[in-house]
Amino acid sequence: MNHVAVFARRPELGRVKTRLSPALPRELVLELYQGMLADTLAAVASLGARRHLFWEGDATEARPTEGFREHWQGEGDLGTRLTRAFETLVARDGERAVVVGADCPEITAALLDGALAALAAKDLVLGPTRDGGYYLVGLSRCAPAIFRGIAWSTGHVLTQTLERAGEAGLSWDILPTLTDLDTPSDLASLLARWLVRVEDRTPHTAAVLARNGLLPSLG
Repeated sequence: MNHVAVFARRPELGRVKTRLSPALPRELVLELYQGMLADTLAAVASLGARRHLFWEGDATEARPTEGFREHWQGEGDLGTRLTRAFETLVARDGERAVVVGADCPEITAALLDGALAALAAKDLVLGPTRDGGYYLVGLSRCAPAIFRGIAWSTGHVLTQTLERAGEAGLSWDILPTLTDLDTPSDLASLLARWLVRVEDRTPHTAAVLARNGLLPSLG
């Protein structure tokens, strides 16, 4: 059985993508995050896999999202929370799971489907980001060792994760490199790519950018 899960923060003013401000107004940052989250959920919803949404924050704040089983990420650093999620998602033999963030506007259903397909032959699949981290991690079995001792939020995350995977004897596959949208320079790079490659635009995020005059509208 295949599972695809989204790790997300609740879209609340001043609590998401804080490094985009003050370059962008907080209201626009919130709108942009909501667009990215909507595009990510739509990509996941188009697949035949079991769908999950892991919220960061208090479990009592859960609000139902149609078609998704909702969870609380729990306490601890990202490695602890990912370990907990995969213990839930791949609890039985034959289960495969992919976890993605909600801040990579270039994620598509085809990319997610490719990640699940890779897990048919590999233990681990990673989607690298240009800043040295990853936007996606998938496992065909629990492997908590790959999340231990990682310098999260640094440019060493991907390298350290692959080192842990090698030490654990895991096989892996690597997906195309994308950009998490964390900083104004990330946004500038995304806009430059989407000006040239219109077909790569994801609809909700592109609509937010167009409404705010940052990207030419196609309509």
